[in-house]
Amino acid sequence: MNAPLERLAAALADRYRVEREIGAGGMATVYLAQDLKHDRDVAIKVLKPELAAVLGAERFVVEIKTTAALQHPHILPLFDSGESDGFLWYAMPFIDGETLRAKLDRETQLGIDEAVKITTDVADALHYAHSKGVIHRDIKPENILLANGRPMVADFGIALAVSAAAGGRMTETGLSLGTPHYMSPEQATAEKEISNRADTYSLASVCYEMLAGQPPHLGGSAQQIIMKIVTEDPVPVTRLRRSVPNNVAAALGKALEKLPADRFESARAFAEALGNPWFRTQAVGGVGAGGSASVRNNRLFGATAVVAVLALLAAGWGWLRPRPVPAPPVVRYRIALGAVPSIRDWTGELAISPDGNVLVHTGGPNGALLVRRRDELAFTPMPATERAQGPFFSPDGLSVGYFSAGRLMVAALAGGPAMMLDDSLGLPQAMSWSGDGHLYRMWKDVHGTISIGRMEARPGAPLEAFTQVDTAAGEVSHFLPEALPNGKAILFVIQYQDGKRMIAAARVPDGRITPLMEGSRARYARNGQLLYATADGKLWAVPFDQDALTLAGTPALVSDAIPSTMVGPVDFDVSASGTLVYAVDDATESRELVWVARNGQSEPVDATWNAAFGSPTLSPDGAYLAVALHHENTSDIWIKRVAGGPAVKLSIGSQKHDEPAWTANGRSVSFISSAPGAGSAGDVWVRPIAGGASATLVLNEKRPISEQVWSPAGEWLVVRTTTPSAGSGDILGVRPSAGGVVAPIVATSQIEYSPSLSPDGRWMAYVSGESGRLEVYVVPFPDPGTAKWQASPEGGSAPRWASGGNELFYLDLQSRLIATQVTISPTFAMLGQRTLFDASGYVRQSVSRRNYDVSSDAQRFLMIKRAGNVMGSQLVVVENWFEELKHKGKQ
Repeated sequence: MNAPLERLAAALADRYRVEREIGAGGMATVYLAQDLKHDRDVAIKVLKPELAAVLGAERFVVEIKTTAALQHPHILPLFDSGESDGFLWYAMPFIDGETLRAKLDRETQLGIDEAVKITTDVADALHYAHSKGVIHRDIKPENILLANGRPMVADFGIALAVSAAAGGRMTETGLSLGTPHYMSPEQATAEKEISNRADTYSLASVCYEMLAGQPPHLGGSAQQIIMKIVTEDPVPVTRLRRSVPNNVAAALGKALEKLPADRFESARAFAEALGNPWFRTQAVGGVGAGGSASVRNNRLFGATAVVAVLALLAAGWGWLRPRPVPAPPVVRYRIALGAVPSIRDWTGELAISPDGNVLVHTGGPNGALLVRRRDELAFTPMPATERAQGPFFSPDGLSVGYFSAGRLMVAALAGGPAMMLDDSLGLPQAMSWSGDGHLYRMWKDVHGTISIGRMEARPGAPLEAFTQVDTAAGEVSHFLPEALPNGKAILFVIQYQDGKRMIAAARVPDGRITPLMEGSRARYARNGQLLYATADGKLWAVPFDQDALTLAGTPALVSDAIPSTMVGPVDFDVSASGTLVYAVDDATESRELVWVARNGQSEPVDATWNAAFGSPTLSPDGAYLAVALHHENTSDIWIKRVAGGPAVKLSIGSQKHDEPAWTANGRSVSFISSAPGAGSAGDVWVRPIAGGASATLVLNEKRPISEQVWSPAGEWLVVRTTTPSAGSGDILGVRPSAGGVVAPIVATSQIEYSPSLSPDGRWMAYVSGESGRLEVYVVPFPDPGTAKWQASPEGGSAPRWASGGNELFYLDLQSRLIATQVTISPTFAMLGQRTLFDASGYVRQSVSRRNYDVSSDAQRFLMIKRAGNVMGSQLVVVENWFEELKHKGKQ
């Protein structure tokens, strides 16, 4: 026996039989002993003599007893303590296992699940101790024992006792409190106040080592390690081990922040983040998948280091001074999307990641999201994202949220199954993911009023109301939320009863609203600009103070040709890095009208006639077609004989004339008119095709309308409202010859689209999102309350009847034209379905605009194709757009 062992054995002979030394550390030596009273093995830790001399027996014993009451499955309990023959010691259970240090020395890296489980168990122990006011202060692999794989934290209280007893005299011992690799920055700089967040930092360092095979900071000496802890960010854990899940990497990044206030508020919160697959931070570079964006506190630098750095800068300023870095060039290019069979009115179709490197668009196979990275040539389908609408990125850019068949889904860009967060969305919609972990989306109250709600970004989180619609002020709905980066407010759109739309901001958390300007959608750019669209298809940027929620300058025009939908222009986005992307409005592109046979073969209606066609429709006898021709922000109605001959302009005046419909006798065409740039309006005019006679106003509806259709007998004119509100998309009917009183046909809290009347006028097909996705329904007309059939089993839009009444056509979610065999007398019945052809190669349909019609014999279909076989929309991408905006501001 050595002398210290013999002395200790003699000093404790009345209580313990000390057998042998089993370990030694920086502050203590560990001995295996037999507890004579309880006949059990114990481990006795004896403080190093030099430390014991400084502490003093009485103070040490008093302080260490405060930890004896800690009782937790993952805390190694304190059995006994005292002073004997100059030894300061305490006894704890002997664990027949190994330390985490021994395991790491043997295996270097642990399995991800095992590492997370160990960390979570230790975090639970720490949270318990912290709730009792006890901070460990020395979490490290050596102090984590593994008993049959179950971690137990040892030495709870020794660091507390040492620091409390020794106070500022630790330097006298030549020892340090805390192991350098796992010290928090505040411990490394000898801060007086150490909080529970220091333990969280140390535990995160241990977890980092279990995953990466090395601690967060390495160095040749303790001083070098400490300097790195206080001045440098660790290498991202995913760079050392790519398989580490994004949420684990993000949780480590937050737990290893330099400033305690930037870390998790508790060890439990750290553990929850490790177990939450969708936890992310707004990090942009550092420990986790994205690291830390925090501004480092310069007080963490030691005084000597600061002086040395300043001296170096002063001496070398003449030749170290950096030259001005030239501004990055503005790069603009287009991306062809190809044939995109999407149907969007409430959601938008594109999103760009915060770093500007990933574009996501809708319209892949089976409605999947399409992904294109900056270094790739084409979009590729994103697995497990079928029927996706309204994509939006998580704050860290690693995941994409989207709407799918009434559900809020989230999928990781790296792959894996999509996760459902909520299944109660109902209508398709755009959403936004805030940096504080909340999702903002539309919701309907019991009265069907649509406003903005918010929920935490986790499965099953409850939805809470956020904004309140002010009906007394003429508001009817709130939609299109956009979370601001500072987390203090969101942007959104207010819809008014008169059709006006206003961009507004709502403060967090009370939802207090500040109106900003008229517009159809807004996004915030990180250079302090508010990017917003107006109903005339223009995109603007204006300086905006996101803290004060005030406009701070004059708007600058960005683009005058972005697409509009039912709720206005929505297809644009801007990354935090300054990349702008928006869809090109192809309404004025050259197109041709084509006949498409039931087998999908096509031929031009008139190969010499190319224009910006929209809303083609055939006369009841099939002899004529009417079509809208778009140019700039206006459009006109033209008539053409199908058999051949020149086209004739029908509409007159400077208004925007759109969406033609044939009257029952086939001798006149009605159309919807509005002032240029005003969007939809409620005026329906009728004019004979023979010419000479002026147009007659048959409907003056205050609400914006679209999709007009006449009943076969000519008695009814059926339209739908386009105001996004409670009961939006209501289908209305009016009998012009019977006083012109407008009556609701289908008016619910859901959104209805695309009314289409059967040849006998007894049935109406229409589209509704009541099931959580768009489906085609058939109801009796004009009294729909007696029966109802769902004609599309798996999603559909744009219904049209065959003139014989034996078929009902519609487009499914993949833009395939479906033929449903039906009977309409004596009652309605469906007999079967078949797919005719893929219609995605033609000008895409809108849920509120049908761009095809059916011939009188139902053997071919009038559709629109881009001239020269150029199919699909295009995106305009502007890299370094912030620089371009700087120049515009100087003009």
